[in-house]
Amino acid sequence: MCGIAGQLKFQSPADQQLVKRMTQVLAHRGPDGEGFYFNGPIGLGMRRLKIIDLVTGDQPIHNQAKTVWVVFNGEIYNYKTLRNELASKGYQFYTQSDTEVIVHLYDEYGENFIEHLNGMFGLALWDGKEQKLVIARDRAGEKPVYFYQDKEQFLFASELKAILESAEIKREVDPVALHYYLVYGRVPAPFGIIKNVRKLEPGQLLVVKDQKIKISEYWRLSFKEKFNLPEEEIKKLFLAQLEQSVASRLVADVPLGAFLSGGVDSSAVVAMMAKHSAKPVETFAVGFAEEDFSELRYARIIANKFGTHHHEFIIKPEVLEILPKLVWHLDEPFADASIIPTYYVAKTARDFVTVALTGDGGDELFAGYEWYKALKLARLYQCSPLFIRKFIYKISQAIPETDERESFIRYFHKIKRLAETQLVSFKKPLDIFLNMTTGFTEEILHKEVYQNSPLAAGAKALRQKLVDEYDGTDPLEAILYSQFKSLLPDMFFTKVDRCTMAVALESRAPLVDHLLVELIAKIPFKYKLHGFKTKYLFKEALRGILPEEIIFRHKKGFTIPLNRWIKEGQLKDEVRNTLLDKSFASLGYFKEEYIKKILTEHNTNQKNNFDKIWRLYMFALWHKTFIK
Repeated sequence: MCGIAGQLKFQSPADQQLVKRMTQVLAHRGPDGEGFYFNGPIGLGMRRLKIIDLVTGDQPIHNQAKTVWVVFNGEIYNYKTLRNELASKGYQFYTQSDTEVIVHLYDEYGENFIEHLNGMFGLALWDGKEQKLVIARDRAGEKPVYFYQDKEQFLFASELKAILESAEIKREVDPVALHYYLVYGRVPAPFGIIKNVRKLEPGQLLVVKDQKIKISEYWRLSFKEKFNLPEEEIKKLFLAQLEQSVASRLVADVPLGAFLSGGVDSSAVVAMMAKHSAKPVETFAVGFAEEDFSELRYARIIANKFGTHHHEFIIKPEVLEILPKLVWHLDEPFADASIIPTYYVAKTARDFVTVALTGDGGDELFAGYEWYKALKLARLYQCSPLFIRKFIYKISQAIPETDERESFIRYFHKIKRLAETQLVSFKKPLDIFLNMTTGFTEEILHKEVYQNSPLAAGAKALRQKLVDEYDGTDPLEAILYSQFKSLLPDMFFTKVDRCTMAVALESRAPLVDHLLVELIAKIPFKYKLHGFKTKYLFKEALRGILPEEIIFRHKKGFTIPLNRWIKEGQLKDEVRNTLLDKSFASLGYFKEEYIKKILTEHNTNQKNNFDKIWRLYMFALWHKTFIK
C-alpha cells in the first residue's frame, strides 16, 4: 500500500522539486520509504507502506530493459500465478514483489495488461519507448487516482492535496461538484471539488501521449447472464468463491487482522479468515457510550464463535479535535459521519496489525439496504388513488421526531419518507429512490439554499446515466448497479481508504473481488431481494456457518449519534457558530436565512435536519482547510 504522484511535462524536463513535494504530502500513506524516477519529461514518485517483499520491493520498479517504469498503490492478489506464467515465457524478476509483474505484463500484453490483474490499485506506468503515460484504477474503485492537465503538464496523485502542491492550480470550487456533494453527500467521480482536477473512475484506463488524454473502460459489470440453477447450487458456488476471495487476501509479510462490526458481511469475512488461518484472527471493533448505537455485543458473538483475538474500543470522540485532521485527509467535502468511528477502528487496529480485511461491498451487491424494501413497497401502492396517498401522508406527519436508534417510532419514519415520496406520484424507481435518499433535493437547492443558482439540475442525470448502463431486466437491480458504481467507490471506499491511510494501515475488501462480483451479478435478483428479505441468498448460504442471531438481526449500519451531538452535545455551538459566521456567509454560496431556519427547526425538534446541517458544516470545514 502506497501513495503515488507524478508529472509529465510537455515541453521541458519534469520539475523534480514539485514531484518530491507532491510525494512528501503523501507520507502518511507510506511511512516506510520513498522512491523516484526522473527521465526527461517524466517524474514518478511514491511513498511505500511495506506489505509484501519487505527487502527488495521498493518502487519505482522497472522491466529488464529499463524502458518501462511503474509506481503502484495497492495489492495484486494473483501475482504469484502471474509471476509463474511470465517466468515460463522467459521474463526475469529482480524482486519478490507483486508490483514487478505489472511491468512484465505490460511488455507482454501492452495496454491490455490491466485485464490480467486481480486486485485493488491505482497505478502509473511510463513507457519510455512510446513516450506515453498509462494510469489505471481498479475495477471496484478501492484505490483513488486524481489527475490534472493544462497546456504545460499532466499531474496525477493518490490524493488531491498532492496535486495542489502545483502553484499552477487555482484553488477554486467547482460549482458542479459542490452541487453533487450537497445532493449525494460526496463528490462523485469523475468530478473533483477543485476546478479542472478530476478523478479516474473505477475500471478505467487513462493514457497520455502527445499531450492528449484518452480514457477507456476496461471492465464493466454485466447482469445479462443469469444462473438457471437450483438455489442450493448457487449457494455452493457463492460460498466457494467467497472463500477463495478471502483466502487470496491473506497473503502478507506483516501482521494481518479484520474489522468486525458484528454485521453479516464482516462476520462472513472473519469466518473465512478463521478457516484459513493457523492462529487466531486479530479482530477489531468500536462502540459508543450510547448503547443504542453500539454493536459490540454482536462483534463479541462472532469473536467467541471463531476464537479470534478480539480488541474493543469505546469511542468517546473528541470530535472537535479530530474533525480538522479528517477533513485534511478526505481532500474533498464528505458527509458520511461514520468517517469518525471508521477512523477510530483503523487507529486501534494499527497498534496491532498493518493489514485489515473489511466487509465492504455486501450491501451494494446483495440489495442489503432498507431502500430496496421501500422501493418494492412503493411498487405495491404506486397506483393507489391520490386521496389514499394523501391520507397516508397526513397520518405520517403526526409521527414525532425521535433520536433513539432502536425506537419503534423511528421505523415509522421510513413510512413517513415513503409517503412523502409517493404523494408526488413518481413513476420510475430511480425518482423514488433519489427523493428518499438524497440530502438536499435539487429543487430545494435552487429555490431556497443557493444565493446564486446558475446551475441546471444535473444530479439525477448523473445517476440516470448509471441506470442506463445496466444491461439486465429488473429496475431495482439497476438501482443496485448504480450503487455499486457510485455509492461504494465514492462514499465507502473513499472513507475506508482515507481513514486507514491516515494511520498507515492497509485495508482489503474481499467481497469486491471482481471474480466474486461477476458471480454475484449472475444470481437472479429474486435471490437478493426475496419478498421483503434483503441479502436473502447471502444470509441463507451462511446458515450453519454464522449464528442465526447474527444472520437475521436487524441491520443497523455503521452510524453515530450525530443528531444528539449537534442538538445538545459538543458540536452544538461549534456547528451553529461556524455556519452563521459572517465569513462563511460572505463566501456567497448559501442563503443565511435558510441556514438559520434549518438550525432552528432542528434544535427545537420541529424537523430532523442533521443531514443537511452536517453537509453544510463539513463543506465549511473543508473550505477553511483547502481554500482559505
